[in-house]
Amino acid sequence: MGAQLFQTVCAACHGPKGEGKDDLKTPSIANLPEWYVLRQLTNFHEGRRGENGQVDPQGALMAAIAKTLKPEQMKAVANHVQSLALVVPKERTLEGAQVQAGQELFYERCMECHRYNASGEQLFGSPPLVGRQGWYLLAQLKKFKSLHRGNAKGDDKGAKMVMMTTLFIEDEQVMKNLVGYILTLNPEPIKP
Repeated sequence: MGAQLFQTVCAACHGPKGEGKDDLKTPSIANLPEWYVLRQLTNFHEGRRGENGQVDPQGALMAAIAKTLKPEQMKAVANHVQSLALVVPKERTLEGAQVQAGQELFYERCMECHRYNASGEQLFGSPPLVGRQGWYLLAQLKKFKSLHRGNAKGDDKGAKMVMMTTLFIEDEQVMKNLVGYILTLNPEPIKP
């Protein structure tokens, strides 16, 4: 059921392999853990994400789609997403990023939850950051900092990211530095 649902509901925006589509501003979701995908689908379904179409049109679309899914369908899709092979972003650098400064911030503030290799940690509810496009990671940091994500009642994990971005990310340059470093943690792409 999950594979079929993914192809009929998700693939048009996220790609048949979950690779995301830069032109639609849809992230790669391939290989995200089931627990994280299920939590985000639930957040969209229950109005904790994607409620403001003005600042987050992609999130609003995701919320509308998630609201059509039953709990067992969300679980099946989440399970399928986890089974998809990791897709390494095509762009593994970010223009203007100071990677060394990003590495220092990552080690000081991000590594504890997202792990040294940005592989994530279920215990902390922290998703893997590898496999996500730089523009997407940057956009999410901006949403957390501007309280357009993670500020809804009941989004405890998002609230932690709001706190982290508010306390430790002064401006867009710091965000770029951080994302620039995270992109270096992606594995080498597999050659066909």
